[in-house]
Amino acid sequence: MLEQAVSNLISDDATLSRKQLAMRDRENELLLIACSIVEREGFAQLNMDKLAAASSYSKGTIYNHFNSKEDLFAALAIQALSKKIPLFTSALNFEGSSREKLIAMHAGMHLFSKLSPILAMCALVSRTPAVTEKSAPERLEKLNTLEDLVVSFGDKFIELGQSSGDIILAPGITSDSIVFANWAMAFGTSSLVNNATQSSCVSRQHDTNIVLQNLNFLLDGMRWMPLSCDFDYQKTWERAEKDLFGEEVALLENQS
Repeated sequence: MLEQAVSNLISDDATLSRKQLAMRDRENELLLIACSIVEREGFAQLNMDKLAAASSYSKGTIYNHFNSKEDLFAALAIQALSKKIPLFTSALNFEGSSREKLIAMHAGMHLFSKLSPILAMCALVSRTPAVTEKSAPERLEKLNTLEDLVVSFGDKFIELGQSSGDIILAPGITSDSIVFANWAMAFGTSSLVNNATQSSCVSRQHDTNIVLQNLNFLLDGMRWMPLSCDFDYQKTWERAEKDLFGEEVALLENQS
């Protein structure tokens, strides 16, 4: 069922008319410009006037795509989730134990957050009441559908751990709890690493794979086997970067 949902997401593009494809390409161009504005000035400074001034399109044309700046934020979140889904698919097919597959997913997510920090933050921004109250209903529906699909991927990693016997859920602990704990850890750690470099708490972690370190703290606490004291997950992380995310690693290296 998960595979079918991803297939449906991909096949949607194949059914678009030439006009719809042109609209989509223009929207993607506008989202790229919006990201550049946020990168320079912050989320609070993004508005439709600045987007029009920075693009070659009139404000009227822009309003054909987004009914408000809040709708624009929701569109950015949709783009972010759409880019994440292939990372999850790759991680599920990664060769290794259930915990290694989960670590491969986190490696891909961390690379995404470093390559597209603005899009990564949209997961939070798009869920504020100010955005959800003013976004187009059809935009929110698509956002909710994609978010449900991403959560289903999280469930799949837990199912693999349970079916293999690598993790046994303690009484009162559900798959929902573990999916949320993984998301909170990944989002929080990457946000701090990317945005709080001047913090002494972050700077003291130099030469440390902070995401993997925190992930091991979390998974060891859940008794997800093998424990980090018995297995070198740094090698797993490096193998995932090499085998699954070589293109992303190369792009990141070119940026530095």
